[in-house]
Amino acid sequence: MPVTQWSALAQADADALIAFAQRLVQTPSLPGHEEEVARLVEQEMCQLGYDAVTVDPAGNVVGWIRGDAGPPLMFNAHMDHVDPGDLSSWPHPPYSGAIVDGMLWGRGSVDMKGALAAMVYAGGLIQRHHLPLPGDLIVAAVVMEEGGGVGTHELLRHVRPALCVVGESSAGCVMRGHRGRTEFLARVVGRPVHASMPELGANPHYPMARFLARLETLPMEADAVFTGASVAPTLYRTDQSSPNVTPGEVRLTLDWRSLPSQRMEQVAAQLEALLREGLAADFQAEVCIVQNRYVTYTGRTVELPASFPSFLLPMDHWLVQGAQRTLSQALDRAVAIDVWRFATDGGQIAALGIPTIGFGPGDPKVVHTNHEHIAVTALVDALAGYAALASEMVRAPL
Repeated sequence: MPVTQWSALAQADADALIAFAQRLVQTPSLPGHEEEVARLVEQEMCQLGYDAVTVDPAGNVVGWIRGDAGPPLMFNAHMDHVDPGDLSSWPHPPYSGAIVDGMLWGRGSVDMKGALAAMVYAGGLIQRHHLPLPGDLIVAAVVMEEGGGVGTHELLRHVRPALCVVGESSAGCVMRGHRGRTEFLARVVGRPVHASMPELGANPHYPMARFLARLETLPMEADAVFTGASVAPTLYRTDQSSPNVTPGEVRLTLDWRSLPSQRMEQVAAQLEALLREGLAADFQAEVCIVQNRYVTYTGRTVELPASFPSFLLPMDHWLVQGAQRTLSQALDRAVAIDVWRFATDGGQIAALGIPTIGFGPGDPKVVHTNHEHIAVTALVDALAGYAALASEMVRAPL
């Protein structure tokens, strides 16, 4: 297979890129605890010759490569990762950064420290070789994506790109959107009583059980791209810890995956009507969007709804087509266009009217599993792809 200019440049940086990705994986960075990884990213950007590197009040690390007067492009990657779980269940320790048979193992290798490393090195590659940039390149390493999209939310208060590439794993495809994700809380309040005299109370388990039965057969909106919205009951809690007391309140968390056409306030009203259906006078019930309070590693407090918007760019959108064309040429292979099955920070970026796509290395199916690993060749390809997108992709409609 012919080696393109971008592949050759990326291959020259392969050892340094892989070593950096290893250091990132070897540094735990659960949401709200990304300080050490942030320091690594800041140091690497400075060593690679970025024109400016800043750390904002939320702890996001933002590197700038100055370009011509065209629209600024942002590369967006998060520094945090989900909990590794039982460490003994991993084939290779989750913070080892072990490379086995050409695969980099560890928590965050795919989601998404591999992409983060490649994005950081793409800026360095462009800077070192004095490659053309149509507009500024902004490489944003954000905090607490896994904790509610806090970092990107705070970043967009003071940095506003004209377009964005999100580096979540896409198996090397161009992603043009995803379903949204919203957490709803369904709550039923009854009247607690000693379990030996249940007839004197109002047990909220029963109306919640009837709601769950109706929810299972709730018609879900569908479309041709995402197949359909979905809802999954996840967490169930009561206000009691004693087994001989009927609870006074039960709370059920619902994970709703939404289509771009859906509005979450309307969905909440629909769910609440379903919960209240046939509800006896002894009970109160409501459904609301979960509101969360977060504290970043810098101590900044942020309150946000637990809701990631969905988004979808048309197949023929200039950014989708331009990215596919640029990547196919740079990587010397056919690059497909697809959509993510999971939600990303791309939704809140697109919600501001910023055209957004995704491109990231690694297999999405190993994300959040104890078999998370990524091919080192995929990291090098990602570096070539990101550098080409920054330098060669058209940044406005033709």
